Amino acid sequence: MFGLFDKFNHKSGQQLSPNSVLVIEDSQAQRLFIQKVLQKRDFEVVTAENSQQGVALAKQRSWDLIILDYFLPDSNGLEVCRILKGNPAAKNIPIIFLAATQDGYTLLQCYEAGAYLFLNKPICAKELIRQVELALQDKRGEGEQQDDW
Repeated sequence: MFGLFDKFNHKSGQQLSPNSVLVIEDSQAQRLFIQKVLQKRDFEVVTAENSQQGVALAKQRSWDLIILDYFLPDSNGLEVCRILKGNPAAKNIPIIFLAATQDGYTLLQCYEAGAYLFLNKPICAKELIRQVELALQDKRGEGEQQDDW
């Protein structure tokens, strides 16, 4: 669970920086919604309105998570995902796809391109936070472990 204590490294006693999230989404309303929801939970959020901007931002630093729209005006989100996953520095960053479709083929394409998760639009704030937190826990190796029987 994320909260006040997650920003404190108990071993070193130092304050940790917030989790960084890059949002690549062409809809200004969606970008602002995602940004507000995540910033209320103390995430550092940077947004891009198209794939070109998003890829450039992705290359500038290491991100904890990327939220990527499937339908972008200048490129397909799948292509952006493939570019990012092809970069050794970014291949382990979880990517959550967003789209207003429930087409099984689209979902399959996203997962084959390297998506961590696919969320349908419209996005619910509670579900967005839940899935972002789970993705970050999995990235850090803190996801629920199942016993081998």
